Amino acid sequence: MRTIITLPDQMHALAKQRAAELGISFAEFARRLFEKELDASAPQGDLESICGMVQGTPFDMARDGRSIIEAAVMAEMAERSG
Repeated sequence: MRTIITLPDQMHALAKQRAAELGISFAEFARRLFEKELDASAPQGDLESICGMVQGTPFDMARDGRSIIEAAVMAEMAERSG
């Protein structure tokens, strides 16, 4: 099936350049991009896919960041000094 899409000039030029670097046609490059996106098990940036990955007490980096970084640095220094 043939499809017409409109791309900004710079994006089109970069895509053609990348296709040439890969030694494939622009059409094949576009097909591979579509295939990669459509075969993805979970969309990138999907918040639902990462929920539950972080464990522990929630924190506010703006409020608690300095103490968190200090604790991490101190732990790293202690580990290195044995």
